[in-house]
Amino acid sequence: MSQEEVKKGIDSLTDQFMEARELLEDARESLGTTYFSEDMQDAQTAVKDTLAEYAQLLSQLSDKQKEEVVRTIGLKMEELKAQEMALNEELVDQ
Repeated sequence: MSQEEVKKGIDSLTDQFMEARELLEDARESLGTTYFSEDMQDAQTAVKDTLAEYAQLLSQLSDKQKEEVVRTIGLKMEELKAQEMALNEELVDQ
């Protein structure tokens, strides 16, 4: 992949990350309300789609490009997983 294509992929994933994080926050705020189920489903779908696109991007890259992408947005992807897990734990605790 060209550097420009890699940058576009990173930019797209950054946008998806922000959207997924907002949806997770919406779900957290609606916990205990009638809106929670739909909000949680939206958040889980966004997280799943973002992580799938991240994995697909990594699969298309050279080792050097992978290192760059992981260094650039890898922590964000881990944060998404952790936030989704934390919200699932809050749900269980209720």
